[in-house]
Amino acid sequence: MQPLKPRQEAFYQRVLALYREAGMTPPSVKLASHLIGAPPDAIRAMLQVGVARGEIADAGEGVYFAAETLRSLAAQIQALPQPVTVAQVRDLTGSSRRYAAAALRWLKQQANME
Repeated sequence: MQPLKPRQEAFYQRVLALYREAGMTPPSVKLASHLIGAPPDAIRAMLQVGVARGEIADAGEGVYFAAETLRSLAAQIQALPQPVTVAQVRDLTGSSRRYAAAALRWLKQQANME
């Protein structure tokens, strides 16, 4: 992947910061577009940069998290009785069922790749 130009890098850092701050309740691409004031396609492009860099996690179904959020969640989940359920993750994080399910799905995919 080519390095980003300085303006692109600054834009990417804004997108990354938004997803880091959101934690377990990340914005949709549409909401991120509104909050940052950039077209949805530009947000999607930066999310793909983040996925390639390992800083953004694509959890499917249009849900993206900061990867550090999910790594932190993985550590917290280890203390839960197995198998971990979506309801347990939802309760642990205070997020919605949709985000808890997406996070669990991504974590399981990562575990299968290792």
